[in-house]
Amino acid sequence: MSEQTGVQTPIEPDAYTEEYFRTSVEGHAEFAASGGREVSPRLRRALDLAAPGPGQRVLDIACGRGEVVLQSALRGAQAVGIDYAGGAIAVARESLAHSDRTALARMDATRLAFREGTFDAAFMLDFVEHVYQPDLEAALRQVRDALRPGGRLIIHTSPNRVFEDKVYRYWVRNVHRVVIGAARVLHQKNRILNEMILPAGALPPHDEFERRLHVNPQSRASLRDALRRCGFRVVRIDHWEPPSAPFYDSAWLNFWLAVLDGVRFLRPWSRFPPLNRLFANHVWVVAERA
Repeated sequence: MSEQTGVQTPIEPDAYTEEYFRTSVEGHAEFAASGGREVSPRLRRALDLAAPGPGQRVLDIACGRGEVVLQSALRGAQAVGIDYAGGAIAVARESLAHSDRTALARMDATRLAFREGTFDAAFMLDFVEHVYQPDLEAALRQVRDALRPGGRLIIHTSPNRVFEDKVYRYWVRNVHRVVIGAARVLHQKNRILNEMILPAGALPPHDEFERRLHVNPQSRASLRDALRRCGFRVVRIDHWEPPSAPFYDSAWLNFWLAVLDGVRFLRPWSRFPPLNRLFANHVWVVAERA
């Protein structure tokens, strides 16, 4: 948003560079190792929710590196990937070079160039938090028209606005304050008990690049309402969390980090309803064209 005018200025496509897709976007390690033939658990789950198969046409909006397009084709579908960032198109062109059931186009999601009812399924993964609400709803209406009646839209977004605005602010960071305060008094600050691992600032600990790109974080309620306004029927919303690798190379440190997570994130109980609505940082939606 421009500080001078208050106008919500869309993020320029040049902000999303090839380096960003190769080194920062989740799943980059699997992509580097396999060129898109292997994908992260998060992307596998999105594919399983959409269940692309022979005879289906699939659209991936903001396709990034193109591995979801490739995986959809490997499952038998005809798959199209679009992205408005030249950096994404450059990387995706490499991963899709040898697939004969895929297509790629540089395109703005708010102005799709497809006939109505073209696709059986569409992905919108890690897109909605990057666009302001008017553009998000314009894109949702475009996707709705591009889907056949009953066609599915799979959405993943992170962070969860409820966690960031409420749970982090009023619970997590206060737990961190107490723990750091006790560690300071007891002279016990170490690889776990420090301000980097236990941030207590007013805002969640994102870097400036993330803050600049995540202009419209969502909650399950805000996404549900937007989808209904845009002509979708919401079939499913959940908060499945991708598995995480051990944070430390020490089993002892990982044990104590898990103990700490039991206090600050209420794990493992917060992985299940209803607490996952508050503590999970991933929102998944399956919607159908009404």
